[in-house]
Amino acid sequence: SSDRRGIDVALLYRTTCYNHLSISLRAPETDGKKLQTRDMLHVSLKDLQTDEIYDYIVCHHPSKFGGEESSIPKRLAAMTALKEMCDSLRNRNIIVMGDFNDVPSAAQFDMLDNILVNKSDSLHAAGRGTIRYEGKWELIDMFLTSKDLYGRSVMEIVEIPFLMVRDTRHSGMKPFRTYSGPRYIGGVSDHCPIILRVY
Repeated sequence: SSDRRGIDVALLYRTTCYNHLSISLRAPETDGKKLQTRDMLHVSLKDLQTDEIYDYIVCHHPSKFGGEESSIPKRLAAMTALKEMCDSLRNRNIIVMGDFNDVPSAAQFDMLDNILVNKSDSLHAAGRGTIRYEGKWELIDMFLTSKDLYGRSVMEIVEIPFLMVRDTRHSGMKPFRTYSGPRYIGGVSDHCPIILRVY
């Protein structure tokens, strides 16, 4: 992608479980110009056991670097592109996943109300999160599914001990990050992993 830091998204899948049908990339745009951010990845896979087709969309929306107010147009552009992608997949099993750099209560998620359901809403309401900033948990990594999959799926936040470290500035634990600025500290990520179980 055209992301300045060289960050891309990816989807790994087991070829013994799925047959790959198609792949496409979509870059968010403003005023007809592609944003210098991560592309959104859309992969269609066929379940070899059930013959069901699943459409996976992997996102990493623009960050709040430079301030939330000045960066919101970029995240709106990403959400608009996501909505357009999902509009073309109506009546399909859609699973959207990734880092949205916003919490589930952010206004731009309203754009998806009649298309997708946010699996993280109840976790967010309970004060759960995937990153910890200034001692406060925020849920910015999430799954959104088509309505048919909502009742057949459960989202979980993974807090395995080796992925966590004590927060020395605030009480409690936080994800054990790889870098602190330019300094390598040896952790895995400053985000907790998330899992979606589909039944």
